[in-house]
Amino acid sequence: MFKSHTTSFKTLLALLFILTVYRIFMLTQAASQIDLYADEAYYWGWAQHFDFGYYSKPPMVAWLIMIGTKICGGDSFVCIKIMSPIVYFFTTLNIYFLAKELFDEKVAFYSALAFVTLPAVWLSSLIISTDVPFLFFWSLAMLFFVRAIKSDDWRDWIVTGIAGGGGLLSKYTMIIFVVSAFAYLLVSPTYRRHLKNPKLYIAMMLAAVIYLPNLYWNYTHEFVSFKHVSQDNAHITGIHFHIGRMAEFLGSQFAVFGPILFGWLLVLLPRYRTLKNEHENFLLLWWFVVPMFALILLISLLSRAFANWSAPMYVAATLLVIGWLVLKRKKGWLAAAIGVNIAIGILFYHYHAIADIAGIELTRKTDPYKRVKGWHQLGQEVSKILKRYPNARLMSDDRKEMAELIYYIDPHPFNAVKWNPHRTLHDQYEMDTNLESAKGEDFIYVTSRRNIDDIARAFKSVKPIKKIVIKLYKDYKMVYYVYYLKHFKGYDK
Repeated sequence: MFKSHTTSFKTLLALLFILTVYRIFMLTQAASQIDLYADEAYYWGWAQHFDFGYYSKPPMVAWLIMIGTKICGGDSFVCIKIMSPIVYFFTTLNIYFLAKELFDEKVAFYSALAFVTLPAVWLSSLIISTDVPFLFFWSLAMLFFVRAIKSDDWRDWIVTGIAGGGGLLSKYTMIIFVVSAFAYLLVSPTYRRHLKNPKLYIAMMLAAVIYLPNLYWNYTHEFVSFKHVSQDNAHITGIHFHIGRMAEFLGSQFAVFGPILFGWLLVLLPRYRTLKNEHENFLLLWWFVVPMFALILLISLLSRAFANWSAPMYVAATLLVIGWLVLKRKKGWLAAAIGVNIAIGILFYHYHAIADIAGIELTRKTDPYKRVKGWHQLGQEVSKILKRYPNARLMSDDRKEMAELIYYIDPHPFNAVKWNPHRTLHDQYEMDTNLESAKGEDFIYVTSRRNIDDIARAFKSVKPIKKIVIKLYKDYKMVYYVYYLKHFKGYDK
């Protein structure tokens, strides 16, 4: 397979094309079986108007949805997600060229193959999220950073800066890239000279300039995105240790990176000196893993950390582990690591079909897709009610439910409002809508709450309309209550 560089790259392109087509096909199949995830519907709502910022995230994910829906020609399930598998095609090419720059053609081929078949990438390829553009820009920045410190060519430094700016417009944790880059340059005898290189700082300034529109947007919106990251995401309120949550986060990484690859990563990370002596570029990869990993471990210990927060470190981690396995000629481990991850991905994609063949009845506890079911049925039921009350606006009290309803109700009720008596600022809906300006208006209120006495006081009259029951499994059903709220008097009434 590796008789020539051209042959192996052509093989990789063929495999990537087949895998991308397969993932797009699975999207078309999934469209009739599951619904949008709540965050996807939320980001789709953002994509209805161009802006340089949104409540909790930089704008890139919304821009990506805009591109996908424009190219695809609609706001369908597939069109909203279509850019995800396509972007991963190019992210994998970044991985290939990065590994080739650091090692050789063989490591590059297997690193690319390992990355595109990571369990996290199997899942993320069917989801439109901030990680999709973020990993592309992170890997692109790594590729051209490596080229820049080797060549000191202006073009490489400029692309590094552009990629860094794109990363910051995708996810704020792109700032950790700077920490990793400087840490590596500090410990590298070969490239430490770049700490005095003006091109490095010009690249950083370019990244900052590209990011500037989002910073300005935050300035004009009370820095709401930064507050969300510090308060709602990290949620560190004091020095309290949560060993169980840290263990839970570590356990989740076996599912994110794959059981064999993450096992090897845990073996290799403590062997700093061994890695340094084995190959100088292992040192670079180590520094692009450890700062991110250490930060998220600390957050998980002090508060909580979601499994996907570690995503950018797996760009370098893939090359570190695969490079080690290839250079040490551990062919069995290499084949097993990639093979197991491919099996996990196929099992996940065809979970329902496999369960059906095996005669397994799915329940709330056994179906990993449970959170993306039932929403279109709820939307259909509420659509019928809204048509009977054309002068009433939709109202909800939950961000995720509101996002799903806005997407699945026909026509989309973009003028929907969120019940927010405490005037909090926890999501885009609370930022964009002010119910106090809607005094005298009527609403169709959809909620999972059965008792709404506290809300009733704010309206002239309240009429229960319907109890919607959507049975999903034998042990679980969605239950929502719909009320007609007439003449809003104000929160304090």
